[in-house]
Amino acid sequence: VSSLRLAEETISKWTGRTALGTTWLFVVLFKVPLVGFIHRLIINILIDPISLEFSLTDTQASYLQGPPFAIVYGLMVIPMGLLADRGNRVLLLSSGAALWSLGTVICGVAPTFELLFAARMLVGLGEAALLPAAVSLIGDAFEENRRGLAMGIFFTGVNAGFSSAYAVGGITLELAEAGLFQLIPFLTDLSPWRQVFVVLSVPGFLLPLLLLTIGEPDRHDAGEGLRLVQPLRRLIASRSVTIILLLVMLQAALLAVADNGIYAWLPRLLSRMYLLEPTEIGLVLGAVVATAGAVSGPMAGRLSDYLIKSKGVTGPLIVIIAAIGGALLAAPLFAMGSAWLVYAATGLWVTAVVAATATTFTFVSVALPGNMRGVTASLITSIIALVGLGGGPTIIAVVLESFAVVRGRVDLAIVVAAFPLCAIALLVTLSALRVAKQPRAFALHGEA
Repeated sequence: VSSLRLAEETISKWTGRTALGTTWLFVVLFKVPLVGFIHRLIINILIDPISLEFSLTDTQASYLQGPPFAIVYGLMVIPMGLLADRGNRVLLLSSGAALWSLGTVICGVAPTFELLFAARMLVGLGEAALLPAAVSLIGDAFEENRRGLAMGIFFTGVNAGFSSAYAVGGITLELAEAGLFQLIPFLTDLSPWRQVFVVLSVPGFLLPLLLLTIGEPDRHDAGEGLRLVQPLRRLIASRSVTIILLLVMLQAALLAVADNGIYAWLPRLLSRMYLLEPTEIGLVLGAVVATAGAVSGPMAGRLSDYLIKSKGVTGPLIVIIAAIGGALLAAPLFAMGSAWLVYAATGLWVTAVVAATATTFTFVSVALPGNMRGVTASLITSIIALVGLGGGPTIIAVVLESFAVVRGRVDLAIVVAAFPLCAIALLVTLSALRVAKQPRAFALHGEA
């Protein structure tokens, strides 16, 4: 804590408390998750050459995509949330960016499967700082009736990272295979997929310098932010708030399982069933995901802000319910036998899931006091990572290998896994809304 305070004083001297204003704040916070999610997801577009080099089965490859990142990310995100509620969030984001970029470099030079596995763990450690610090920072930088739009813009950056991971990864892999990076001495002896990891790690090392240009906003609950146990005691003391948050966490985890499974297997669905090349897959998927997310994030944010004014704290829950309904419509389209319908399903799916995820954290930012947002956001993020990211890629592999009716049909495996998860998430969120409508359900919110 003392180190964080010293660093905070240094950053304040360099940049000033207001820095370059809230517009620049969002420019920076858009870029940070964009780069971070490229580093997180680039392995999905590279998994086939990685599997070939290390002779991996589908299940082993899915372990590499999910568990090493998810376990460390899920375990460390809660301590990161506590740090976000107590220390300098700009410094926390900068340190995280440096760590996940280092992990990405090691992915590219790892000589063994075990070291590659460990490098993915390092990426998870760095990225554990991203969401809690950003949610806490946005909660203090914006008024309550503007946080929906603010969170929507931030998650547009997250989605841009998702889409760019496919597009940038596919293009960079093609350039590497064409020998473009052979002139760089350090990359000469690396195979193309390894060169992609190393080349794309470079922007991540520049993020700490970019983050130094923004100021740390004043905390609305500065006096309580330094007490470690008090926020958790207040959260647990309110039975209705605890129930609502548990239900919200459950729906987020269920959607995350389906979402991470679909993202991990979409490239293989398109390459195995429609014989598309990685570059084509990356470009088209990247365009679809980027467009859908760019529309969905701000749109969901605006709708949340409008419903907060008319419905109060329950407004975001209504948006989440509508978004999950869209996901239910999208899931069956993946198995309609057309590559273009797969792209259409992806667009609808991304629109729904980005809206639901952004609004989940909007709900946290308006339903809880400032000194509880970081740790609560980290709890949700931890569950999403451990349950969603850890189980998403694997559940589709298990369906493929365990059920004869879908064996070899990645598209059917996606539907069989995703549709029930969305249906349960919808029921869970409806239950959360029902509890939230009870009198004094958010007594904790009123105390803030």
